[in-house]
Amino acid sequence: MEDNLIPIPINELLNKQFFIPHYQRGYRWIDLQVKQLLDDIDSFIPREVPGKPDEKTFYCLQPVVVKLMTEEDKQNYKEHNLAGEWYEVIDGQQRLTTIYIILQYINQKWKGEDKLSQFTLNYETRTDCVDFLKNLKVNADDSVDIDKSNIDFYHISKALQTIRKWQLEYQKEKQKPFVQSKFLTKFEEDSKIIWYKVSHAEKSQALFARLNIGKIPLTNAELTKALFLSNESFMDIPAEERKIKQFEIAKLWDQMEHKLNEPDKKFWSFITNNKREKYDTKIELILDLISDKNDQIDEFFTFLEFAKRQKEGSLLAVWQEIEHFYYTINEWYNDKNFYHKIGYLITSRHFGAFKGVNLGQLVKDAKAKTKEAFKTQIDDLIKESVKVELSELRYEKHYNQLFNVLLLFNVETNRASDAISEFYPFKQHKDNIWSLEHIHARRSENFEQTKREPWLKWLELHKNLLEEMSIQPTNDEQKELLVQVIEKIIRYHNEQLTWERFSNLFSEINDIFTSDAESMDRDSEGIRNLALLSQPDNAALNNSVFEVKRRAIIQMDKKGSFIPVCTRRAFMKYFNDEGLNTQNYFWSEKDRESYINDIVKTLNGYLTSNSVEDDTDDDE
Repeated sequence: MEDNLIPIPINELLNKQFFIPHYQRGYRWIDLQVKQLLDDIDSFIPREVPGKPDEKTFYCLQPVVVKLMTEEDKQNYKEHNLAGEWYEVIDGQQRLTTIYIILQYINQKWKGEDKLSQFTLNYETRTDCVDFLKNLKVNADDSVDIDKSNIDFYHISKALQTIRKWQLEYQKEKQKPFVQSKFLTKFEEDSKIIWYKVSHAEKSQALFARLNIGKIPLTNAELTKALFLSNESFMDIPAEERKIKQFEIAKLWDQMEHKLNEPDKKFWSFITNNKREKYDTKIELILDLISDKNDQIDEFFTFLEFAKRQKEGSLLAVWQEIEHFYYTINEWYNDKNFYHKIGYLITSRHFGAFKGVNLGQLVKDAKAKTKEAFKTQIDDLIKESVKVELSELRYEKHYNQLFNVLLLFNVETNRASDAISEFYPFKQHKDNIWSLEHIHARRSENFEQTKREPWLKWLELHKNLLEEMSIQPTNDEQKELLVQVIEKIIRYHNEQLTWERFSNLFSEINDIFTSDAESMDRDSEGIRNLALLSQPDNAALNNSVFEVKRRAIIQMDKKGSFIPVCTRRAFMKYFNDEGLNTQNYFWSEKDRESYINDIVKTLNGYLTSNSVEDDTDDDE
């Protein structure tokens, strides 16, 4: 974004032209706001900046956010005759209008013929305000005609009345004479607005909506925001520096909220496993992580933690911690190595001594260590997350350990491959419910013994495959077996199908599609026969043989379902180097050996040989 965030004195506004678009409400400042501005300007005393004798402090007004209009923009408002350089005012028109009214007053009452230049205001919908402002004046008897013909004219004329009344009552209220020249110098030269020019790519109305904070509801995020943006904040620094700091904070706060709200959820899914819908204000996630809220039940723990840190140190230090946290995780998000490694650690499951990672602590560690030392720490944490002996892992006992190994296998494949430019999609991962899928299902125990519908569906899926195999059997004996099994399936598609018959038929069919029954029985519950897959709860498909699943996954892939890269490669036989001799009907011993070899090769830097404990964590 090409934007300028600089303080400029009011006298540098005088040759500029401002266009107020339709989405801006009319002028609404009341007497109190106008009087407060005049008092602040008048009471300000500039002083030298330490170490910079040519610079003086200044009174800082709140920001004016503008966008330079292009020729195309101006053509859209031909009736307004916008010749020359014009700025669209996105935020701050109330301040600009008040400054205009003060200038109008100064020119009429103080300047005679030697009037100050006056910047130009034009309105998309309130065109009559232009002439009304130009003709604004104080009557000879010091009164101001309050125009009640519309609400804008009313507030504008009331503002002029307040200005005149403020000068007339100045000596009585402040017990000193009013000196026009002193006030004029403070107003023109020592008072500065924060000039914030945004690029033309910014959507004006969306930015306008985001910049208008509104009331502060009782949420941790908005209460914390008030710590930084209230009138009492940063009272230990000069007023003009305070206002600039607060605007910088408001700008970054908005940027963080926008980042966390991005429709693609990529950034959100990188830093948390929580659902975004849990947070009304998304930045509260970052505040919770920094405050180390975890499972604290106190509703306002996060806000109270920041308030405590403010008392113990300084408010600026609290903000710097938030700022550092955001920039650090944003840097990790854009770095291929950190994105995959830290994203994996956040997504991984707990077991035994491994309890995941605390993102807030990781940021602190990254700040305290050298980059190389921090990289080593991350790798060591990953090693802890897969501290297992692969050959001992079993589906029923080590679910979370198996999950971590297979997740890391997929994430590392994305990270380490120069051929894969896309980062692992944690968003798609966290939008799904994941299971450890048996690549070739070997048992029928996963079916419910009282529900016949899944049995019938399973038989139908495999009947099609058996009929396909029977067209070109390897020998007459195989053909006879296939025909007999197909006939049983047809016969059992009526009330004769019992659990005992289905279970026996399941075993017969499974044996047909198992090329090496003995070794498959040994491997069926281990990592050689498991892959990560997200799919609906479908007992018939979940318990199917390899080729049925392979075809189903192809269809899922065609429809755009997220299939992790290593799961896709397993079912597409990428790990088998037999080429044309590869037999798609079977998940063979050769396939399983090639599969585990690739897992070991990919995770070589993290795996160590360790005995494993049963998975006692229910984090599934």
